[in-house]
Amino acid sequence: MNIGSLLRPDLILFGGNLITIDPAQPRAQAIAIRGETILAVGADADVLSLAGAGTRRTDLHGMTVVPGFNDAHNHMVFFGQQLKGVDLQTNPARSIAEVVTRVRKAAVSRPPGTWLSAYGYDNNLLPGRDHPTRHDLDAAAPEHMVQCGHTSGHMCVLNSKALAACAITRETPDPEGGKIAHDAAGEPTGLLLELAQSLVERIRYPLTGAEIIEGLELADRRYLSEGLTSAQEALAGSLSPLELKAWQDAVAQDRLHIRTSLMVRVDFLQHSSGAAGELAALGLSQGLHTGFGDHRLRIGPAKMFADGSLIGRTAYMFEPFATDPGNTGFLVVPEEVLKDRILRLHQSGWQLAIHAIGDKAVAVVLDGYEAALRVCPRADHRHRVEHAGVLSPAVLDRMARLGIIGVPQQHFIYRTGDGYLANLGPERARWCYPQKAYLDRGMVLAGSSDRPVVPGAPLLGIHDAVNQITSGGRPYVPEEAITPEQAIAAYTLGSAYCSFEERIKGSLVAGKLADLTVLDRDPTAMNPAAIGETRVLGTFVGGRQLYAAGGFGA
Repeated sequence: MNIGSLLRPDLILFGGNLITIDPAQPRAQAIAIRGETILAVGADADVLSLAGAGTRRTDLHGMTVVPGFNDAHNHMVFFGQQLKGVDLQTNPARSIAEVVTRVRKAAVSRPPGTWLSAYGYDNNLLPGRDHPTRHDLDAAAPEHMVQCGHTSGHMCVLNSKALAACAITRETPDPEGGKIAHDAAGEPTGLLLELAQSLVERIRYPLTGAEIIEGLELADRRYLSEGLTSAQEALAGSLSPLELKAWQDAVAQDRLHIRTSLMVRVDFLQHSSGAAGELAALGLSQGLHTGFGDHRLRIGPAKMFADGSLIGRTAYMFEPFATDPGNTGFLVVPEEVLKDRILRLHQSGWQLAIHAIGDKAVAVVLDGYEAALRVCPRADHRHRVEHAGVLSPAVLDRMARLGIIGVPQQHFIYRTGDGYLANLGPERARWCYPQKAYLDRGMVLAGSSDRPVVPGAPLLGIHDAVNQITSGGRPYVPEEAITPEQAIAAYTLGSAYCSFEERIKGSLVAGKLADLTVLDRDPTAMNPAAIGETRVLGTFVGGRQLYAAGGFGA
């Protein structure tokens, strides 16, 4: 035990089973907290000896404590807005008729002429893998403008009123990086793919700051109940040009408690120049870039997209999808533009986080990273490939050599693994969203969800990384299964490393932030098939208990 100070703790949790994610002391019984930080971790007797007259003591009665979970890639701001809409994901819709029924039921309580949002349908779960059409949504809510979002976030379906509101007709051209689907008669079906969704965004956004904060507060409550103490927002700046202000205001009003790192949408960055000879910067106002802020809210990477999704078959692939011969997906920006942005952002001091799922898209991004590092060598850049869906041993070796972090989503294995197996075939699926392969190469493995693409509770992702079973009950890639300890480490210290914060969080070590999660059982000492049933009983952020369940309170 490292006492580290003669100061008396405010709180001691003892009598527990602490999984510390600290190689020097993997397990402990008690933890002492003073203010926002951990004062000591160790055996009950040693930690309790630090107590003073004002120290509160809580007996854990054998409950398990882990570092607070950290989602390295999620869309909290979108999820907060979706909590106000029609949920097609939690209990997945299994037919278009079911989609229609749920939208119709919600429309009854909404004023005619207003927008109605539904989210989370997955065409891979629907008969024939078909998408709903505008006609289906017209039948559900003829008096409303309906936007029905795909679970991937890479496409949506509009009804006729919504198409009209967005001025989308049979003559509307496809925007760069997107497609408008048409039926045999040449009329829009309502399906918008990739950047064609911007035709809706320009009508529905920007949201007000109050609307954004309301959604963040709703999402924050859910996250705390799932043991999350940190999250890395994967697309800040999509709902309003003033979105960063809304995030700051949510913290200032104590309505956002999750520690957040914001990946800033590259479209919102600007050029600025300094004195003669200084490099022109591509950044926020006055050149601000990755790292600005504090442990509550900070600027993370610059975020860009290279391609689309696997389940939507818009990921950029070397070979066609097994279920769609002739389709190799596409880049959402021209390759030369993507590589030029990588270089300029790298030179401007940014950490980069680039969405790349298809194997060809990953190759293009790695080419860009390698070229930028040749022009401007930079130690510890921690550039990222978000998702890094379809890989190979050679690509993983290249990522390791370049110091690139891949950020996979563990719960995809269960939710969309059957679709990957079908769309890719067994050979490519073997290297689709690997887990163990990162660790075998000494690379950092992060834990993330991409919520609201799939449900974001970390224990679900931990379960899937260990079990490797799809929702259809099929083994996914058993060779890539990792241990429960490794999966917990991914969702804590691994994710903290992704945002340059491993020195202040991610493990239960004296001097780090007192962010921790109390569980009703030990995920490392149980039947792995039941890990996902583990309950969160308490969540602490900076020593402050912000969630309690099952009678637990400190």
